[in-house]
Amino acid sequence: MFAIVLTEKGGEQRRLVFNKPEITIGRVQGNDIVLPKGNVSKRHARVLLKDGKFIIVDLKSTNGTYVNGRKITTPLVVKEADKIYIGDFIMGVEETNGEAGESAGEPAAPTPPPPAPPPREPPGGGASNELLRAALQRQDPPARAPERPAGPLSGPGGPLGGPGGPLGGPGGPLGGPGGPLGGPLERPAPAREPGPLAAPPGEPRTRPPRPAPGGTLPPPVGGPVGAPPPAQTLAPPPMVAPPASGPPPMMVAPPSSGPPPMGPGPAVAPPPMAPAPMAPAPAVMAPPAAATPVGASPMMAPPPAAPAPPTEQRPAVPMPAPAPQASRPRLVGAGARKVASRSVAPPSRRGVVLEPLDPKVIKALDLQAQILERLRAKVDLDNIPIERLGDEDVWQKSERAIVDLVNGLEQSGELPKYVDRDGLIKDTLNEALGLGPLEDLLADDKLDEIRVDRRDRVIVGKDEAMRGSGRAFSSDDVLRRVVERLVAPLGLTVDDDHPVVDVRLRDGSRLTAAVAPASVHGPCLVLRKPVRIKRTLADLVGAGGLSPAMSSFLSTCVAARRNLAVCGPAGAGKAGIVAALVGAVPDGERVVTVEDVAELSLDREDWIALETRPTVGLGALVASALRLRPDRLVVGDLRGGEAFDVASAFGAAVDGAIVALTGDGAQAALARWVSLAQLGAPTATEPVVRELIAGACDVVVHVARGADGAIRIVAIDEVLGVREVGFDTVTLFAHRGDEGYAATGAIPRFWTDLEARGVAADPTIFRPSGA
Repeated sequence: MFAIVLTEKGGEQRRLVFNKPEITIGRVQGNDIVLPKGNVSKRHARVLLKDGKFIIVDLKSTNGTYVNGRKITTPLVVKEADKIYIGDFIMGVEETNGEAGESAGEPAAPTPPPPAPPPREPPGGGASNELLRAALQRQDPPARAPERPAGPLSGPGGPLGGPGGPLGGPGGPLGGPGGPLGGPLERPAPAREPGPLAAPPGEPRTRPPRPAPGGTLPPPVGGPVGAPPPAQTLAPPPMVAPPASGPPPMMVAPPSSGPPPMGPGPAVAPPPMAPAPMAPAPAVMAPPAAATPVGASPMMAPPPAAPAPPTEQRPAVPMPAPAPQASRPRLVGAGARKVASRSVAPPSRRGVVLEPLDPKVIKALDLQAQILERLRAKVDLDNIPIERLGDEDVWQKSERAIVDLVNGLEQSGELPKYVDRDGLIKDTLNEALGLGPLEDLLADDKLDEIRVDRRDRVIVGKDEAMRGSGRAFSSDDVLRRVVERLVAPLGLTVDDDHPVVDVRLRDGSRLTAAVAPASVHGPCLVLRKPVRIKRTLADLVGAGGLSPAMSSFLSTCVAARRNLAVCGPAGAGKAGIVAALVGAVPDGERVVTVEDVAELSLDREDWIALETRPTVGLGALVASALRLRPDRLVVGDLRGGEAFDVASAFGAAVDGAIVALTGDGAQAALARWVSLAQLGAPTATEPVVRELIAGACDVVVHVARGADGAIRIVAIDEVLGVREVGFDTVTLFAHRGDEGYAATGAIPRFWTDLEARGVAADPTIFRPSGA
């Protein structure tokens, strides 16, 4: 048995106990712990307890798994003091040795709390004076979120409302003071003589909600119940809508047949003179939807409210005003913070629908596989070392053998007339000694990406769009051999122990490939050629990627040494925009680029390119780049804790820098930068990191692809500073669809200072069209 201590940034801590030695963590149902956030993969990581040691395994997640701020690439033994970072969540492991805790498997039966002594009736004041004293003795309570409706409740004594039950009973996980039900609710007392009031003993304020089976964290519902349920069976309590102004109402416990137990609990304020109008609730419980208020849960229709007791018998206790809605992050789903929407690639780059292969092509591939099998035995291909496959004598000998085999098929009538004889010989020779159909695709300079989903599904990126190549491999074995030949010059091997590779080839192309057993349906690969686009900002203007005014503004920003961030979804063309911006850097200035995998190709002699290695991360390269005394620093796509080092460098050590990061818009990109930076500096608070990034970045350039696949700069924003939540930005230019590009009329704050620094700055470029 072991426990996972889970904390979401800005949220409460949860402790999940498991009775098995292995669990999985991911975004979707089926995992033992479900973290429903966009930066968590469907199956993200696995935790094992083996021989008394905890082992964390990353399941090839998109955003990676980090231990103490470092990304892991292999299974890693972790200790209880280590911190595991998955998306916006921080985790720790504990060996429980049979200790009690929140079970993520079978829910534990609720334990009834011990009975409390009956309350004493104070002279003259009754229960209201006791309530007032209890409230005044409390310290100032924290501000709470605006009132929200309660979750479904059953009648007292029922399965949910009885003593010790999961909702209303004393000490129940949802009814204690400061419990996870959000703000308190109001339950008016009946008209008859009120009995003494008391709050249930409850649990500590840090008590998290009990997770559903499988480790899924339930969404918060309602507010804390103010008192234990009475013994007799009553109808469900009414829910009273909060007043238009003033402090929100509190829940008042109904009288019971006997004196309720006294104990520590939250202060309860009496209702006002007249009962507030009731807020009807849906009669059927349903899962939260987009139209449901954050944190709200439907509730059964309540009965009519009873009139409130006179105020002179229950003096009101001043309550803190509800916190403004923007002063704290709102909650969505399983207690998650609401962040900017996930970036989504345009349809033109997301998927390609291919027609089935023509039967004639399938027949040619079958013949190709037969010839290749016979060739292996004839020239002993399997015993030829990979480094000798490119020798001229080997190719000539193999070609002669293939010609003889094709002639034999032709004479026996096994070669159909519609099969191109010369093409069959060429394709078989390429598969026997070369890269198969990739030989011709790699030779095409217009292609920027090649994807092989399986042997008969080969897709290429051309003219800023993905399409079918019309090519295929004759077998899975051939495709696997091609992967082995691609990585062999780098001294790497692909086998059962190393079924996945992610490397940069000698020509600058980036290869990511997987074979069995990691790839279930056969080998697959993605090969991206280096960005060799020599486009300038002027070229982009001619292609419709931005307006002349936007080009003038960006050129001025580069000349004025302003720090720029280029953001956009994956595959949006950020690298091409970064290359165009670097092209505006004056000659003679030393440009140092730092990338995880080198993809930029700059037409400059004063260019130094740094690339990460397994032992040298991006953060270390940024520090080394600064010691190289660059005039301009360019950082590739931020993906991990190095974002904090980059923000620190941009804010103090360098100016005129450029960074690329994923994010669909300025707010989303900057918010992701904050999240990544906190991975590199877990002790830094979010407000501090936001201040650092706001001071490091001047302008955000948002890049996207249109439905036609063309790259466009759809918005340019200036970063003004930070707000209580998020960043303070203003849009300077935007793409208005069919209306084209337009200035918003806003002028950057730094624009008036440029003339004094000798930089030509034309303010007319910010004039809206028609103004």
